Amino acid sequence: MNIKKVITTKAGRLLVAGVLGAGVLVGVTVAANGAVRPDCKTLSYPLCPRSVAASQVVDNSLPKTKLVPADRNAFLKDTPDVYGKSGVTKDFASKPIAKIGGSFKTNKTALGSFTLTPGKWLVNSTAFFARTAKGVAGTRPELALRVGATTTAFGTDYGTILGTEISPSADRELSGSTVKVVTVTKTTTVDVFAFGYNDDGSAAGSGDITASASVVAVQVG
Repeated sequence: MNIKKVITTKAGRLLVAGVLGAGVLVGVTVAANGAVRPDCKTLSYPLCPRSVAASQVVDNSLPKTKLVPADRNAFLKDTPDVYGKSGVTKDFASKPIAKIGGSFKTNKTALGSFTLTPGKWLVNSTAFFARTAKGVAGTRPELALRVGATTTAFGTDYGTILGTEISPSADRELSGSTVKVVTVTKTTTVDVFAFGYNDDGSAAGSGDITASASVVAVQVG
């Protein structure tokens, strides 16, 4: 009788211990699933919920159609993509550079203008110069893009081509290009001018060199 009681008591304890062990195991599993695992801090697998970093997403692997609207706003950073959405392309016809030397402020020759809307712009400019008559050595034609240039102010530089000497022989040509990044906060008119300097400081070549230009501006921000 005593032996049976001991066996029953022991079996009962083992049974209770088994049930308790199962409960502890279940409790640990639930806790683990709801906890922040240490390896989640490195964003390595297994990942914690909502822990994928931008560097782990392959470009174009998450199309908008795969995300519900509520998740999309939380998941995506809606930064406007303005690159190339706006642009300006303009050619400026050939025109004689009326005055070489002296002050740029008062002697520059206007070729035309173009307009930029607010934003950051990559402005690409090219110039083509042609000598129509024989001249002196050391003449350096110039193309200048300016904002706010007047007879008393140089204005803000939006791109300048200058420095290379054109041949003094008739029917010779010269070309150049420049690239400049500019930021405008309001709609802005950019003027395009032609000019030139002589190494000897004279006015030689005035009216004997023509200038034409092309401008391509692309919005990048």
